[in-house]
Parts: sequence; C-alpha cells; structure tokens
Amino acid sequence: MAFFLEKKLSLFTATVLVLAVTHACATREPPEEVFETTASAFPFDALAMTPIAATAAGYHEHTVGADEEGQGGTTILLDELLDDYSPAGIQRRVDFYKDFRKNLHEQIEREELAGDAWADYAVLENHIERELVELDKIRSHEHNPNIYVQLLGTALYTPLVHEYAPPTERYRHIIARLEKVPAFIDQAKQNLQSSPSIWTEVAQQGNYGLIQLIKTVIPANLPTELAKDHDRASQKALVALSGFGDYLANDLARRNNHDWRLGQELYESKFKAMLATNQSPDEVLAQVEQEFQIVTDQTIKVAEALDKEIYGSVRPPSDKRRLMNGVLEVVQEDSKLRRSTDLITSIKTDIRELRDFVKESNMIPDLPRNNLQVVETPIFMRGLYPVAGFMGAPALNPELGAFYWVTPIPQNWPRRRLQSWLREYNQHGLKLLSLHEAMPGHYAQIELANQIEKPYRRILRGVLGSNAYVEGWATYVTETMVDAGLGNDNAFRMIWQKIALRVLANAIIDIRMHTKGMSDDDALDFLRTEAYQELEEANAKVRRAKLTSAQLPSYYVGWRGWTKVRDHYQAETQDFSLSSFHNKALRAGPLPVKELGYIVSEKPMAD
Repeated sequence: MAFFLEKKLSLFTATVLVLAVTHACATREPPEEVFETTASAFPFDALAMTPIAATAAGYHEHTVGADEEGQGGTTILLDELLDDYSPAGIQRRVDFYKDFRKNLHEQIEREELAGDAWADYAVLENHIERELVELDKIRSHEHNPNIYVQLLGTALYTPLVHEYAPPTERYRHIIARLEKVPAFIDQAKQNLQSSPSIWTEVAQQGNYGLIQLIKTVIPANLPTELAKDHDRASQKALVALSGFGDYLANDLARRNNHDWRLGQELYESKFKAMLATNQSPDEVLAQVEQEFQIVTDQTIKVAEALDKEIYGSVRPPSDKRRLMNGVLEVVQEDSKLRRSTDLITSIKTDIRELRDFVKESNMIPDLPRNNLQVVETPIFMRGLYPVAGFMGAPALNPELGAFYWVTPIPQNWPRRRLQSWLREYNQHGLKLLSLHEAMPGHYAQIELANQIEKPYRRILRGVLGSNAYVEGWATYVTETMVDAGLGNDNAFRMIWQKIALRVLANAIIDIRMHTKGMSDDDALDFLRTEAYQELEEANAKVRRAKLTSAQLPSYYVGWRGWTKVRDHYQAETQDFSLSSFHNKALRAGPLPVKELGYIVSEKPMAD
C-alpha cells in the first residue's frame, strides 16, 4: 500500500509540474499563478507520506489519481496509517523531495515571483532542504530510537485528544494504528545500527510511557462495541513494545558507539536548514558570545538595583557572581512547593493574568477562540519535555483543542533536586514560562497562523514553516512584554534577564558541544557560573543539546530575526505601532526572516 501510494504521489506531483509549465507557456499566466498551481499540491502530498503528522495537522484523507475536476481516484484514510520507515519508504520520500525541487527549478525561478508566492517559494525550498538533510545526510532513523517512540506516541495520542470525528471513529483509527505497531517496530529494529547511550536511555523511558498510554489512557473511554477489536490490537502492540524495550536495553544499548555530536560539516548543514539562515554556526557563535557579555552587563545593573532594594545601604559585593547569587537567593526563593495539581492551578492563574495584560496593552490581535487546555505532559514525551511543551490545534481543524503541557515534578526526586527546580521555576519564572508557551507565545502565534485563508498556505507555513520564527516569536514577545511593564519590578526583570542569558548560553553550548568538542563538565560549568542556571536546569539543557541539535540556537536566531524585522518595518512605516507590526507578522505565519520582513512591509529587507 505505502509503495503504491507514494509512487503515485511522486508521479502525480511531477505531472502537475509538467502540466503547469505547458499551460503557462500556452496562456502566459502570471508566474504567481503558475507557482500556486504547483505549490498548492506540495503540502498535501508531503503530509500524505507522513500520515502521523497529517492527522496532527488536520489532514485526514488524501486522494490520488483524480481527474482535473477532482473526480475519481483513490482515497487514502491517513488517520489509519503509520509512517513508512522501511528503507524503500525512506528512499521514496527522498526521491519525492529531490524530484519536486528539480522540477520546480526547471519550471519557474523565484526571481520571477512577487508577494506571497515569492515568500512561499522560500518556505517550500527550506522544508525540502530540512527533510533531505535529516533523511539523506544525518540519517537519524539509523541511530535515534526516540524517533520511533515519539512517532508512535503522537500517532495514538492525537486521535485521543483532538476531537476531529466522533469518538467511535477516532478509536477505530487508534485501533487501526495499534494493529500496525508490530510492523513499525520491526522497521525500527531493521534501521537502527548504533545509538549513543543517552538516546537509548531516553527511548526506554519513552517506550515505558507509550506502554502506559496503551494500557491505561486509551482504554479509559473506549466505546464498548470496540472492546474486542481494541483488546486484540493492543495486545499485539504491547507485545511488540515490550520486545522493543528488551531490544533497547539488551541489544542497541551495547551498540553505543555512535557519537551524538554531529561534527562541523553535518551540524552546519542542519543549522542552516533548521534555522533558514545563511549564517554559519561560527558566525552566529561569534555574534552570540559578544552579545552574551552585553546582556551580562545589563543583568548586573539590574542586580545592583535589586541588591539595594533588598539589603539597603549595605555595600554590594564587588564580585559579580557573589552579587548575582546574593540577589537570586532572595528572588528565587519566592516559590511554593507544588504538587502536580497545584502547579497546573498556578499556571492557569498566570495565563488569566497574561491574557489581561495582553488585552490592556493591545500587544496582539484578538484571538478567534479560547481553546487552550493546560494538561500534564504525556508520559512518552517527558524525556524531551522535562518542564513544559505545547501542542497546537490542527491547522486544518483550528477549532479543536490546543494543549499546554506541564510536566509534573517527579515524586521520587530528592530534596536537593526539587529545591533546584523550584528555584529555577519560581513564581516569576513560571509566569514567564507560560508567556513563552501559551499567551502570547506559542498558543497565540499558532492560533493566528491557523487563520491563514488558503489551506495549502496554512499548511506550508504553519506546519512546514520556520521553527526559528516560532521559537523566536515566543522569546521576542517575552522581552517585549517585560519592556511594556509586565511584572513592573526589578525582581521580575531580574528573572527575565536570567532567561535572556539562558537563551544566549544555550545557543553557545549547542554550537560548541556539537562542533568544538565542548565537554559536559565545561558546558555545565559555563551554564552554572556565567548564566547562573540552577543545577537541575543546567543538567537538562546539556542533556537536551545531546538529544537534539541546532534546536537550542533557534530561540536566539529567531529572537534576533524578529527584532530585525520589527526594526525594518518601523523604518519603512510612517505610522508604526507594535500592535500593527505584530498583527501583520503573526497573520503572515512562520516565514524565514527575510521573507517575513518583505511581507509585513512590502519592501525588501537586507540580509
């Protein structure tokens, strides 16, 4: 089925390209219309090859072989499928992207386009490059078992929480996917050659969470009439996952000679593709290390003012670390011991206050709905999201729920580890976290991107678009909210300054660990002594740099990209306001920096 489907997809897309060229030559259509004929098919063809992502995006059925009027053809129910990770399936994806790019370049040059088509061309090219770097160069599917655990978790969890159809229909989709778990696990075992210990360890944790999802969460609201089908499918899936757990612990764990460090060449390829930038990692590293000193000096000034508020006329320490530690010791102790329910309750209160501030300050446009839910992070995702995460409403079903994941504090943590977490995520830190993840950060950004009118463009930008835009917005708007008076005291600003240092420091360690041989100990020491991170937070970031690559720098690169676009828009606009800028930039969706600057101002932006 997968081979037949994807081969037809590739042929269909190539046919669209040829027809578009022929038709354009005959009728001399505007190049933007020619491009749109091609681009409008791409996001859906790409999603059809990754049905797990398709369900998450709200794309449930894909038709191939239809005529020009959309009649006939074969309809594929994507919600019942898993991604094809067989060697042939992976190669078909690689061929699809290469063929599409080749045919696109032959059909039309980007310089012929203007407006949204010009911007979409860049998004399309960048997505293809990201996929090819991952599938054809880095080949993570041969080394990272977490790919398979996360995909299976998402495949089963999405139909559970996104109510895109009646419960019985969605549970049938879950059962259909459960039936395919054994074959998917076999593909994983066939692909995996070696893996660093940390990847295998986290995959074991996620696999345990996946088993719990199938054992306890999915059956909780199972329609009675599906019980037999579910029990049969889940039993086979659980046997496969139990075997995968043994495989991870006793087989792959012994083949631990793969280096989690990408090295200079691969890291640079991924860095440029992931961040949609022409800057090299070394160029960004030089820039961020210079800025780190500037932000450190700014942070010290806030610390000096806060020290005076706390200690009065007592002379502050001349050593900056003693000064910072003395101030943070007081500010970060302003926290409450929180059970999981207390933590979520506290976060819901913060979100209400953030909504009020956003409305009063006219920071962003009004959102079309209030569909945000604050829930515990799914167990299978907690290895990668030890604090929090976000799952937006599907782009094509924007009326469905959006989920702010909050990871509960493990009950078995020793006292010292718990205290470290509470100091890092004190009451100010938690509010800033919710600003980033929810309001007006990721939640608001995705809600507005989901209002893009044309479905293909909504998918192209909102689902396949720029991650630096996404993380950059959440970081940029945090700074903007603080500058606008959120918190309105030095204690709150101190925690923001500490977060700003964290963003810069995280970019530094990611680049240095993957390309410069920076050790765990050196990274920890830097985060602890120069960025003033608590031990729990510093350990988590070093771990994250090893689990991912070129992701931590996206916050910094995106943040500075947003600042650059704002400055460009202000220079080109007579009646500038933050409200008008945010309105245009958020409604444009996740574009690379240069394209975003052009779309909001209608004037080119310098590199």
